[in-house]
Amino acid sequence: MRQLRALVGPRPVNWVGVCALVLNHSGEVLLQRRTDTGGWGTLGGLCELGERLDDALRREVQEEAGIRVLQAELLTVVSGPETFVRLPNGDEFYQYAAVYRVSDWTGTPMADGDEGSELRFFAPERLPQGLGPVDRQALALLR
Repeated sequence: MRQLRALVGPRPVNWVGVCALVLNHSGEVLLQRRTDTGGWGTLGGLCELGERLDDALRREVQEEAGIRVLQAELLTVVSGPETFVRLPNGDEFYQYAAVYRVSDWTGTPMADGDEGSELRFFAPERLPQGLGPVDRQALALLR
């Protein structure tokens, strides 16, 4: 990502990534408070060059929450003009995100302190305000 940004600057690009709807036994979804925007969002992120989507899912969930995905179900792919994001640093991008439901996982969720400052489970009918466009579409699948 850094190499591409060095070439194109903040102009819009397409990013391929994953979105994890990590559920607990009560059906609540795990969200993280993002350090880049201060808002809440799902776990997930961009695929590495040539990385399989399911491998990116496992890596991102492990990195951001310290938990291990045992099984995940691909629900949909979110894309389109409504996924446009402009970050506080000026970078712009459109997202192509594979959305996975993760209800079989192990470990104790802990924020990484880098991408997320806090983790919390939310009931699908009591989600926080300010979710990003992919998060809103993905979390709507839980209702």
